[in-house]
Amino acid sequence: ANGYVGSALNLKVPDDTVVYLAFMSNNDMCERNPKLARKLNEQSFKNAITENRGRRFVFASSVAAYGSGENSVEDGELAPTTVYGQAKKACEEALIESDLDYTIVRSASVCGVSPKMRYDLMVNKMVRDAARTGKLTVNGGDQLRSHVHINDLCRFYAWLLENPQPRQTFNVVCENQKVIDTATLVAKTIGKTEIEVKPYTDNRSYTVSGEKLKKAGFEFKHSIEEAIISVYLEQLYG
Repeated sequence: ANGYVGSALNLKVPDDTVVYLAFMSNNDMCERNPKLARKLNEQSFKNAITENRGRRFVFASSVAAYGSGENSVEDGELAPTTVYGQAKKACEEALIESDLDYTIVRSASVCGVSPKMRYDLMVNKMVRDAARTGKLTVNGGDQLRSHVHINDLCRFYAWLLENPQPRQTFNVVCENQKVIDTATLVAKTIGKTEIEVKPYTDNRSYTVSGEKLKKAGFEFKHSIEEAIISVYLEQLYG
């Protein structure tokens, strides 16, 4: 969701700091063309490391780097199962091996309204489908996913610039939910929405812990329900 986040950020970044948001971040696109994805994501990142020696480096990674698992923590194993997640892991490893003063931001799936909307992200897609058709299709439903409101993620980057966390990694996650529970929340919030459950097409399942970030002093202020309402209003009124 890096481009999505980048379009919503309005930060004054110090000259000695890089906030690296660039990535081919649509998972389906990465799977369809893994060679291009690795070239754009991994090689470009390594070039950026070389070009920014001596600067503070904030990297927008993803919880996709964990792969499947429950309550993943920052110092736990990374076992990504997608091309996108594998690229994030590779970039993290390159950054850790460098001499840069880095901070790694493992964001959950982003939701909510942004100047450049993305509707391949789960919550946003569910809301758009419900608003346009009155129907949601859930493939499986018991899979677990992690979410964060776009406003909170942007607030975190602003907080990070004011509160440097050298050579640290943070999960940025507000809520962990089953896919079916997220669909139910969308249907309840919007109303007049039918949920159709079909067989699994993606059995990845994961949750991540946000305890480290809370202990560092950051507080989340926006719920997934708020994101649902904002995207629904965007669908109604543009």
